[in-house]
Amino acid sequence: MLSSPTQRLVFLAAFAAAAVFSASSAMAQEADCYDAEVSARIVSQTPTVSPDCGDDCIVISWPWIIDLDVRRIHSGNLRRGRLTVLAILHTDFRRDLGPRRWKLRRNNQGGFNLLRNAEEVTARCANDATPATAYITPPDGQTLEDLRREGRAHYGRDN
Repeated sequence: MLSSPTQRLVFLAAFAAAAVFSASSAMAQEADCYDAEVSARIVSQTPTVSPDCGDDCIVISWPWIIDLDVRRIHSGNLRRGRLTVLAILHTDFRRDLGPRRWKLRRNNQGGFNLLRNAEEVTARCANDATPATAYITPPDGQTLEDLRREGRAHYGRDN
């Protein structure tokens, strides 16, 4: 299958790129505490444009921008209503299941990351805890809304 040295080199480069992205997104998701726990319904969910690592790799998960309608605050300092959070996902959540309970971790972009391993995170963060790294940081000159528009255009999504 990988007969030439060039094919093997391309495969290894793509594998290394995928491993770096997977490791960085996995590390970004690690959380030993949460800042808020809410019951909320998903209003919209938009994938950002997945990273390009060539033709010889598969991206399993990448950052999404999720809008929640927070209906109840179980713990934490935030308001009910619409809240934009960041998530690392493979596909979208089922909106037809209605409101569900979410744990959130404050991030260094001034918003929240949605914790995927929420059942495993049982401790509240201290009030002076350093914010987590945001699951995605827009390039200079761009905002999350720019990334949302790019994702909608790229995937043909209107949500």
